[in-house]
Amino acid sequence: MSIRDWLLQQEKEEVFLIQDISKHGCDGGFAGIIYYNETVKFHDDHQKEIWDLLYEYAENEGLTLMDKVAQVSKDVGSLTQLKNQLVWWAVEVRAHDICEEREAA
Repeated sequence: MSIRDWLLQQEKEEVFLIQDISKHGCDGGFAGIIYYNETVKFHDDHQKEIWDLLYEYAENEGLTLMDKVAQVSKDVGSLTQLKNQLVWWAVEVRAHDICEEREAA
């Protein structure tokens, strides 16, 4: 299941509103991606999509992949914290995409 599909499923099940993630970011706490054990598992389940997204954004912004990773994950002290930041960033990016598509429709 893609991150987009996961977001749409969570919204359909009334777990949260995608618009809230897009507007406020993930650090406010959204079910399924609050605790480190959840975000580490989410990262591991969506690792390819997250890293493909990082690469795409790095290229579009004229950055190296590692520069983009550093931009997204400021001041992390562990692999767990890195995965957490990458998950939140990727979920927020996909939430923004969905909201933009809805506004354009």
